[in-house]
Amino acid sequence: MKNFILSMMAVVALACGLSSCNNVAPKATYKQGDVDTLAYAYGVMFGTQYSNFTDPGVVVPDTNVVMNLDNFLSGFITAIRKDTTKLDMTVDEAQEFLQNFNMKMRQQMEEKRLAEVNDNKAKGADYMAENAKKEGVVVTESGLQIQCLNEGTGAQPKEGDKVTVNYKGSLIDGTEFDANNDCEFNVNGVVRGFKEGLLSMKEGGKSIFVMPSDLAYGDRGPGQGSKIPGGATLIFEVELLKVTPAAPAKK
Repeated sequence: MKNFILSMMAVVALACGLSSCNNVAPKATYKQGDVDTLAYAYGVMFGTQYSNFTDPGVVVPDTNVVMNLDNFLSGFITAIRKDTTKLDMTVDEAQEFLQNFNMKMRQQMEEKRLAEVNDNKAKGADYMAENAKKEGVVVTESGLQIQCLNEGTGAQPKEGDKVTVNYKGSLIDGTEFDANNDCEFNVNGVVRGFKEGLLSMKEGGKSIFVMPSDLAYGDRGPGQGSKIPGGATLIFEVELLKVTPAAPAKK
């Protein structure tokens, strides 16, 4: 939060540099070098940069908190005019408030994330309990569920081998998060559940892997931008096309 507010102030310092890159001439009512025009130009640059600050307010990044625009402008204008006698809080008090508020928001976001993770795990456990009842589903010691659709007759991959596969990954609600054909990678370069499933297959085979989050991406998920939430149970449909043995170790 503190960095967010401070970054806003940096825009003013950058405005001259940004505007110097714009070769569009000012309107006829403005004069080159005129200080009033300079003030207006600063306002345009600052306002454009933060044009999401519109009534009735603005959502603070990464939170559901909506700030009151009038309060923001009141504090900003009073501070920029250095009229400290009219400020409702000192700069130190503002910084302390922002730090405490940021900590509070982080705590609330973490509590929300953990609640979502636990919910995903519970739903995943229910799904896997039902899936284990399906004909042909084998549950391994790790908890991975493997359903062989076609056994295959070719080579079976080992640690360090490369494989070429067709695969599709989805969540238990049917959301597809990834799919690829003729994809080559090292058996050791995938999540634990996928690796374990691959080592059970043979060339020409096709299987479905259902894995709990601890065999996939855990409580955190793969990261920002991914369709896979924390604690998610994953389903992979995999066709093993080719096994490329690892190069022999050099003596």
